[in-house]
Amino acid sequence: MKTNLNHDQIAVIIERARNERGIAVGRLIATAMHGLLDWMEKGKQDTPQPTAPKQSGYHLSSEGSHPKAFDTSAFV
Repeated sequence: MKTNLNHDQIAVIIERARNERGIAVGRLIATAMHGLLDWMEKGKQDTPQPTAPKQSGYHLSSEGSHPKAFDTSAFV
């Protein structure tokens, strides 16, 4: 098969093809990652969220019944 292309023209065509292949692979990876992240996020919404234990109302803090207050009764 004879072509009218010289070596430089063939090299340019090959370089363009490699660039297009690289772009296609990048798009494939980005699409796969996007799908994976969507799947992970969807999975999180289906599972029940962990809840914090309820406060019993009993607290040792000398500042009163503030459940998030620092307990200073051990230092008195």
